[in-house]
Amino acid sequence: MRIWEAALSYREIDITGIPERHPVRCFQGYWKSRTGAGNPPLRSQINPAEIASILPWLLVLETLQFHDKREYRYRLAGTGCTELFGVDYTGKMLGENLTPEGAEIRQKEFNSVIETCRPILSTTNLPIKAREFIAVHRGVFPVSLAGSSIDQIFVVVAPTATECSVRLPLSS
Repeated sequence: MRIWEAALSYREIDITGIPERHPVRCFQGYWKSRTGAGNPPLRSQINPAEIASILPWLLVLETLQFHDKREYRYRLAGTGCTELFGVDYTGKMLGENLTPEGAEIRQKEFNSVIETCRPILSTTNLPIKAREFIAVHRGVFPVSLAGSSIDQIFVVVAPTATECSVRLPLSS
């Protein structure tokens, strides 16, 4: 598969397109249980001990504003993500080690999550050279540090056949 074909394989999906035990669906249920009055959860409401089996598949990004441009830096990359991608993104900026098409898709996706305060679920092939054949489900979730803005984005990404063992409220 050529790099541009991998980028074109990206498509947004409904939660029903993700198996109930997949880490994205498990985290979506957890995230939803922490939201209130239509607002994304506060970071302090997310307890890593409660989502231990999802943590390997979790990426945490912080939003950075430079004049009129928004950028994203990876604060944390779970071990499953590091193995899946073949690189530890912790401390890196969005776009490093991605194809230009993959970076553009992620930038637009993260911006949309910040603007709408709503998660985006998708299925895609990895936009990483020599790993384009790996199909994954992804969930991009807004999180706020203080409740006034979206400061962090939690991304759960795992191969489509991955399961989690968390017993959380599952969404319909």
